This record gives sequence, structure tokens and C-alpha cells, in this order.
Amino acid sequence: MDYPTSNRVPPPPMHHQIPSHPSHPMHHPQHPLLSNQLQPINPETHTSMWLDDPYAVSNASVSQRDSGFNSRAASLRSIDSTVTNTTGPLHHGTTTPGYEPIPPPPPLPPDHENIHPQYTEMQPAPVPQSRPEPSQVLPELLNLIMEDDPVIVREAVSLTHVLVKEGGEGRSEVIRNRNIIHALLESFSKDSGDGKLIFVLASFFHGLSQQQEGLRAILDCGGIPRLIQILDSPDSTVNFVITTLHNFLIVLQEQSANEIDRCNGTQSFINLLHSTSDKLLTLVSDCLLKMSIYNLNSKLFIQNSEECVQRLLSIFDTTKYDKLLLTISKLFPIISSGNEIIKRVFLQLNALSIFEKQIRVTKSIRIRHNCLIALRNISDQATRMRDVDSLIQQLAAILLTDDHQSILCSLGILSNLTADNRINKSLLVKLNGVQTLMQKLMMNADGNDDLIEAALCTLRHVTARHDLENEARESIRKSYGIGNIVKLLRDKNFKEHWGIIKATVGLIKNLSLSPTIIAQLCEQNAVRRLIELLINVDRERTKIFDENKQYLRQFDIMIEIILGALNNLVKDSSCKSIIKEMNCTSIVIRYSNMPSCTLQQISSILLKELNVDRDRNQLSDLSSHQQLNNNNHMMDSRHIRQQ
Repeated sequence: MDYPTSNRVPPPPMHHQIPSHPSHPMHHPQHPLLSNQLQPINPETHTSMWLDDPYAVSNASVSQRDSGFNSRAASLRSIDSTVTNTTGPLHHGTTTPGYEPIPPPPPLPPDHENIHPQYTEMQPAPVPQSRPEPSQVLPELLNLIMEDDPVIVREAVSLTHVLVKEGGEGRSEVIRNRNIIHALLESFSKDSGDGKLIFVLASFFHGLSQQQEGLRAILDCGGIPRLIQILDSPDSTVNFVITTLHNFLIVLQEQSANEIDRCNGTQSFINLLHSTSDKLLTLVSDCLLKMSIYNLNSKLFIQNSEECVQRLLSIFDTTKYDKLLLTISKLFPIISSGNEIIKRVFLQLNALSIFEKQIRVTKSIRIRHNCLIALRNISDQATRMRDVDSLIQQLAAILLTDDHQSILCSLGILSNLTADNRINKSLLVKLNGVQTLMQKLMMNADGNDDLIEAALCTLRHVTARHDLENEARESIRKSYGIGNIVKLLRDKNFKEHWGIIKATVGLIKNLSLSPTIIAQLCEQNAVRRLIELLINVDRERTKIFDENKQYLRQFDIMIEIILGALNNLVKDSSCKSIIKEMNCTSIVIRYSNMPSCTLQQISSILLKELNVDRDRNQLSDLSSHQQLNNNNHMMDSRHIRQQ
């Protein structure tokens, strides 16, 4: 029956219709894209934190990515029909008088579809709504983003984020539309002060940074300075920002590191080290690590920042989070390789004890290696440090392991700690360190030069100038190590193995302090090897110009050590005969006539022990030199006459 148009009463509702909810007003009915209220955002569930997985370009679905939002806005998703079970009729609007309420239908049996299959056929199917194309949506979104109302902007950003999360053509359209990216970056300044808009924007750019094309779009539009400016926000926002910047450093590396350094981002990262979140600190520490790798200015800045060292050591000493410990441990070798001032800062902040504790308790080989490398770097400034007995014991125990990297670092640390410290020298001898060092030396005589040099230097330090020096020398003799030590002079070329040769000569000089060892050194041809080395080094020294004082000083030190060893050996009659037989007195006389210096004094002492008249030999050398010049002059004259 048809009703008049003017008095038409709404028909009774169907059960499949969706009830309206007038209690939820629409924010902006004039904008169909903003016609539904967004669900609240729970920041605790939306912090996507990098841990230890390598960065990979994500092709995952929306459900597999952490985008920062729970749901899509209703205006950009397909509307699903729902059936609401009620106990009474559904009323849409007011009920017109004259119509009695329709009683509810009787309940259907559980298998009603099998009994009455035609029932489901009679239900009207939901009408699918057409989905707008991204190219149609983006212009209106751009207009909304450029509004001044932060609420409108925030919801427009959320809808743009939906397109990015869904991937496909929508994400590509957003990335290609640089006007959208520029407008979103400018929207940071529209925040009303509560941080809500900044949080939504940070979440959006975090989602965009999960794709390499998105990172490139942010960088091209100048997004890094904007992101660094909001690093003083609450942790819920900083989590998104620091993850985005971390993605930049993983993918774009030097290019992004240079941009971050230009914006003073390294100092902003250091400021974040005061956070109490282990996961956030892990990201910040790794950003600092990558900045020191990809940007030289940042590396120098970190190496000279006392605040950075203090915070990293404090975190390293207190945290139990393994990934944070590992990340910070990677920074310490880089920072500790800087200048002497920062090394002293490490020592003042009790770094020796902190590193020693981690070496003792950690189960990670990488953390142990990083701590040992940092200790080796700063230990050259720790020669006067006290109360390092526990560290020396720990290092001596490492020498008994099979971990080659740890052994090499431990030898370097022991070499520095025993360089000028009587207590440390005696302690290492008491711990049977000399026997262990000789064992490592003989096992690697033809192996790693760094290991050989470090072992020789440590042995040289512990065999002189402390209470147990004679015991240390006797331990080497009893270990049948004299021959192996002298062998290094014969087998090693002094130019290619300068450090090993220098340490070997110094060790022989200390061993010759014991009269019982001199005879064994003579039997192993130590005197002949030393004189041959002296002649070769002196020959090379004459080729160096006086202007190159650095290399000249190195040669003088080597000659000084060789002459010092010969001074100890010459006290034995057999050694004295060999020295005279080798006819090296002319070299010694030349150095004894140098201006007053240590080399001149040592040369004079050796000549005195050899009972050599320095002046008479000098005249003899001068006469020989003049005779040689006269012979050369006669040959030249004869050559001219022949012409």
C-alpha cells in the first residue's frame, strides 16, 4: 500500500539493519574522511624497538608490522555488516502513534539453516561500498594536514598512516607525493603543547622509515633536522624517533650520519643516555656506535666527551640487559683509542674495576673481547695505578686459556701494567706468570708478531727493577728459554720486526744481569748476534738525514739498548774476547765522541771495559780515513790523465 508523501511513516526496522548510535557524535561531518571517531592509541603497545636483527626492507603485511596504531579509520576500510542480537525491537528514530510495537520473533533452533535453507537465501546481502583510490584521497588529506586545528591535522595524519601501513599503491603514492611529506614535517610546529600531534607524526615517520623509499623521501624533504628537534619529547615519542634515526643509519649510513652530525645530533644522542629504559638506551648506544663509524667528526666528538664516557660506564656497571651491555662494549674500544686525557677520565671513573668485573662475570665472548681491548688501550696510562691485583690475577688466568684474542689483549695489558710498577711485577712472578709467558712465547715463536712482542715486553719488564727480578730471570733459564730468545735475533729481520728485535735485545740485557746466565748466553752466540745487529743498525743509521729526527731517535734507542747489553756481557772474559774479535770498536768510539747524551755515556763505559784507548783508536781511524781519501784522489787523477 502506498502512503501519502507528506504523512509517510517509517517502516518497521529489519533485523539485519545496523542500529545507529547517536551517543557518538561525528567530529567533522563536513569531511567524509574524518566522519568516524578514532580509537584511542595505547603507546605502550606501539613501541617498535630494534634489538639485534639486521635491517631488511619489509614486505610484510600490515598485521606483521608494528605501525604504531591499532586500527584503521572507518572511512578507509570496507564496512562489514554485523547482526546484533537483541531481545526487543530496534527503533530508528521515534515511533509514530497508531503503530503497535512488533513483538520479537521466536528463537530459531540451532540447526535452523538445515531445516529451512531458504531462510538464508532470503537475507539481503550487504552492499559493498566502493573504495576511493589513493590518488583521490591524498589531495583532500593534504588540505586537512595544512589546517591549523591540531585535532584535524592529527586525524588526517592518522589516515595517511593507514595508507602507509596497508602498503601497495597507497604507500607508494604517499612516498611519491613530496608535498604530503613536506606538509607533515611542517605539522610538528602545530602541536598544541600536549604532545599528541607530535606523537602521531613520530609514529607516522617511523612507519615510513621501514621502507628504503620512505627513508629517502624523509631525507630529501629535510626530515632529519625535524626529528632531532623532538628528541626531548617523552619516551613514548622518542621511541619512534630514535628507531627512525636508527633505520637511517642502518640503510643510508654515511649520508644520514653526515646529516645528523650537521644538526648536532650526536650531542642529542648523548643527552638521551640519561634515560632509564634499557631498550631505548640500546638504540641510542647503537646510534652513537654507527655515528662513530660513519662520521669522523662524530667519532672525535664522542672520544672527547667526558659526559658520554661517564654515562656509558655507569650504565655498563649497573644494567643487566645483555643487548645493552654488548652494544656499549662495542663503543669502548673506539672511545678508549682517543687521546690521553680521555684515557685518564676512564681511569678516574674506575673503569679498570668495571671492565674486570664484566670480564669475570659475562658469558659473552664478544663482551669479554671488547672489554679487554678497551683495557689494553687505557692501560698505558695505568702504570701507577694501585689495587689492580684482582685484574692481574684475572689476566694471568686468561693466559692459560685457548682464546687467542683474549690472550693477545691480556699480554698487552700486562705489558703496560708491569712497565713501571714494582708491585705488579712481583705479583706476576708470584702467580707463575713468567713460566706461562715463556710457554706462550715458545708455542708462537713463528706465529703472531703482536703476541710475540707483547710476551717479550712483559718478560723484559719483570726481569728487572723489583724484588723478585732474579727469580724471574731464573724461571726463564729453567724453562730452557735462553736459546729461543736468542734465536729471535737470528731469524727476525730488524727492519720488518723492529718491535720484536727491540724487546728481545732488552730482555737479553736484563738476563745478562745474572752471572749464571751470561755463560749460557755466550754459548747460544748471543754476543755475536748482538754485534752483527749493531753493525747493521749503524749502517742504516748513517743513511738517515739529520732532519728526520723521529727515525734517528728510534735508531739511537736501539743502539743504546744493544750497547747496554754488551756492557753487561763484557764482564765475562769469553764475551770480552768475542767483542774484540768482532772488531766493532770503531763504531763504539764514534758514538763515544757524540755530544753529551746517554748513548755517549754507554759507549764510553764499554770502551773502558774493553781497555781500549779511545783517543789512539780515533787517530788510527782518522789516519785510515785520510789514506782512503788520498787513494781515491790518486785514482781520480789517473783516470783524468788516461782521458
